[in-house]
Amino acid sequence: MRRRRAGHAEDYGLLVPAATVASEHAGNVVRDTLRVNGIRSTVGRTDRRGRLHRLLVLVFPEDAARAYEVICAHTSQPES
Repeated sequence: MRRRRAGHAEDYGLLVPAATVASEHAGNVVRDTLRVNGIRSTVGRTDRRGRLHRLLVLVFPEDAARAYEVICAHTSQPES
């Protein structure tokens, strides 16, 4: 496991990633879903060199587990 350095590109301050999305629209849908469920969130861009830039939905650490549950509950599963 790699330790994060202070000021590293993956430092989101007080927030932690709850989801990675490919478009601003998808980020807004996730953010709105979390808000309806009482979870504050924001959408921000990743800053990883050499990789596609994606958007992250960020939440406070104390909301991360619940955000994960809400996202999973609202993600459709393909039918078998």
